[in-house]
Amino acid sequence: MYRTLLFLFLSLTAFAQVPRTIEVRNNCITQCNNCTDAPAGTVFEIRDHYPLSATYLWDFGEAGATSTARTGVYQYCNPGVKRVSLQVTSGGVTTVYGPQDVKIGALPDFILGKDSNDTTLMICKGDPVVLNAFGSVSKPAFPVGVSWFPKGQTTDTIRVSESGCYSVVVTDLSSGCTAEAKMEVKICGEQPKAGGEDGWNFGTNVSLKFTGGSSTPSAGRGPMTTPEGVAKMTDENNDLIFYTNGSRVYAKDNSLVAQGLNGDTTQIQGVAILPKTTCKGCQAEYYIFTLRKNAAGENQVYYSIYDRKLNGGKGGVSIKNQFLSPAPSAERFGVAVSGGDYYWLQTQDADSTILRTFKVSKAGIGAPIESVANSPVKGPSASSHFSRDGKVLAIAYVSPPSNQVDIYDFDVATGKTTFRYRIPLANSPYGVEFSADGKIVYASTNVGPNAQIWQYSIASKDSSAMQRSQSLLWSGPGKIGALQGDPSSGSIIYAAFQGSSSLGKIVNPDISLKDSTRTIRASFVRNGLNLAAGTTSGLGLPLSIVLTPKPNSTPSIQQSCDGTTYHFKVSQDLCDPIKNDRLDWKIYQSTLDPTRNADGLLVPLNPAGTLLYSYTGTEMTYDFKKAGDYVVTVAISNACLTNYMLDASAYHVELLDPFVLPASYTFICKEEGQIGPTSVPPVAAFTYQWSTGESSRFITVPKPSGNYTLEIKEDASGCSIKKETQVNFTTNPLAVKKADGIICNDKPLSPYLVTLVPSPANLQVSWQANPGIVSGWNSKELQINRSGIYPFTLRDSDGCELQDSVKIEDKCDAVLIAPTVFTPNGDGQNDVFEPSYNWNEPNATYPKSRTQVISLEIYNRWGEQLYRTKGPVFSWDGTYNGAKVPQETYAYIIRYQAIDYPEKGVQEKRGAVVVVY
Repeated sequence: MYRTLLFLFLSLTAFAQVPRTIEVRNNCITQCNNCTDAPAGTVFEIRDHYPLSATYLWDFGEAGATSTARTGVYQYCNPGVKRVSLQVTSGGVTTVYGPQDVKIGALPDFILGKDSNDTTLMICKGDPVVLNAFGSVSKPAFPVGVSWFPKGQTTDTIRVSESGCYSVVVTDLSSGCTAEAKMEVKICGEQPKAGGEDGWNFGTNVSLKFTGGSSTPSAGRGPMTTPEGVAKMTDENNDLIFYTNGSRVYAKDNSLVAQGLNGDTTQIQGVAILPKTTCKGCQAEYYIFTLRKNAAGENQVYYSIYDRKLNGGKGGVSIKNQFLSPAPSAERFGVAVSGGDYYWLQTQDADSTILRTFKVSKAGIGAPIESVANSPVKGPSASSHFSRDGKVLAIAYVSPPSNQVDIYDFDVATGKTTFRYRIPLANSPYGVEFSADGKIVYASTNVGPNAQIWQYSIASKDSSAMQRSQSLLWSGPGKIGALQGDPSSGSIIYAAFQGSSSLGKIVNPDISLKDSTRTIRASFVRNGLNLAAGTTSGLGLPLSIVLTPKPNSTPSIQQSCDGTTYHFKVSQDLCDPIKNDRLDWKIYQSTLDPTRNADGLLVPLNPAGTLLYSYTGTEMTYDFKKAGDYVVTVAISNACLTNYMLDASAYHVELLDPFVLPASYTFICKEEGQIGPTSVPPVAAFTYQWSTGESSRFITVPKPSGNYTLEIKEDASGCSIKKETQVNFTTNPLAVKKADGIICNDKPLSPYLVTLVPSPANLQVSWQANPGIVSGWNSKELQINRSGIYPFTLRDSDGCELQDSVKIEDKCDAVLIAPTVFTPNGDGQNDVFEPSYNWNEPNATYPKSRTQVISLEIYNRWGEQLYRTKGPVFSWDGTYNGAKVPQETYAYIIRYQAIDYPEKGVQEKRGAVVVVY
């Protein structure tokens, strides 16, 4: 009896029926998370942490829907209530979670325009528009909530009179699931915002403002006090949105908008922020990740959500302290960009080598992706940092087992981390940071009352080369903390010192101390930035990511020319789709004023005394009479604006006149003859280009008769003139009407018809053998498939012959291709931005170049010209004034023309290229 009861007790113990809660996220079928467009899945998590030997069995409440993974992930395709359960077996004991009802919700897709692609609306200033959440999709029959970005209105419609992104969130009040729609409202003629106001808030009441893209901030006083962990978030214009120490949340104006978050402000990197990206809406919500200790003293990961729509658009926290991961975590987060519309959050398990990387995307927070670290975290933690492009990771470790920084390669597409090498340190590290180009890493260490900063070059993946690059940048008194690159360009790295009234700064951080080719190298200034009176630094600086600004497209003046005649037009409508109604042009015999005017425009120097010509019309054509420097302006009027000025454009004009080529030449009883221009313009640098391919002033042409063209081109402006002459060789009285033609050899060819009209009509025709002939050897209609000279013989009934030919020219349009991304990191691959065209494409099989590139211009997001060349090399190495530019998007203008069709004039290709390191 006793044995029976004992057996029964042990059996019940081995299968403990203890219902426990399952945490659920991403429980909605939306445009971001569905079975076809964006499969990601609902994520199921439990709060308990089990040994690695534990086994798991999930049942997701649909036939065959099971999983043995630690974190459950399942993509539902149909909404409804699903009964979910989990069995965990560890040490012979099975624990049951659930079964638990989970509601999978779905809402119809909403749109604010006429269709899903209609997401931009141009309006006139002072002409408001009404946006209707249910104008295109009927309001659901079940209870829903409505909230508009950016100010949080809860009405079905809103009235909009300012530019910006507007979106509506429709929420199913039962499931909490949402659907979004957005409309980008633009005001005609409104200048794009030039640079934002970023900010750092940390330590004891420190507040720094980085204005207009500056790397050097102004110092003030803020409301927050935090010894270490702090994070902040900006928008795509580099404007600060909010910041937090993991406990309290402050808006940009330093007002307290939320408190009660469960973050620990004493942890080194215990709080992080990432965008909660959307499918169809404006960027309104952000995840705040925090670490909170459980009853065993272990850090576990939580998240809250900051919503910019709350508090009338000031923002606030809509969801607090949601459980994310039970794995005991070290005291630091890492955050990285992906290059797409998602981000990465990384943690490392305490006393473990497991790295957990969470994909934060429009579908929500994914299940952790595990990688193996080179070192476990033992006891106190040091900081970690990703490079600005997210592709390299540095993790600092405090002994035991040793003081070191581990360098990893990070795959921004998969979230996987791969160990590269270990950097041993003699003393305990605190901060790590990369140079803006990701080729140099810095580590701050503390030993006794002194601090040090070390520099290492990691451009090479060779561990020995990295060790040889070790350099002591600075050593001095104080306790040093975090290292953080400025939010604008990373051209300055700031260093925090505990209790200090100033920050240290590393200048020229991208130049190695051991680079003997450079006269200026990295250096450190201990009191590099004085803080406001009564404020002091802690050990932490704001953890953040760098967002890529959205490029702006504005119209510009385009020029083409043929000789002395120039043509000017505007590249696009000012306020597309609102059409330009009137264009008022002016030409000044002047140069550009080196200083922009009060409206921020480029204008001619001394306009009052240099006005040469005025014209009103869509396109201005002007025949210049004198060589020199000229400036062209245009004022655009449309349904919204009158006389809206564009930036003026400067041109240097050389006159290709006189240029005289006789209309015809006649040679009697000759086998060849010399032809060429009788007058040429007095321009120092121009080139000759004959239709035969020759480039001299005079050429000798053989029989038979034919047409020849000569183009002269002025090198500086790219202007050209082409003229034609007819060359006749007379040998006998037979006659024929024929026409030369044009065919493009670079393209797949259809047969081209060559027609002869002999007189008299009964003359016999025979064509000389030519590989380009398809059919019609003895016909007056010859079919060919390539360019060339096609000789033929006309023979009359008496046997008299006339030998002549038809010339089919090889002429093709220009082809120009520009890359969208390049990586000027010096690795020998894709290091320059260079347009490809017919001649220089890597896999080109063309017989000759069809394209002549005239100039290349590079601009930053504020319209500042960083680079310009008119040859001979048309490539940009990603530098400005000898320094590498920041990683972001840059606009380019490439002017080029078709060599075979100069009459089409100079063409422009505009676009944007992303600099990635």
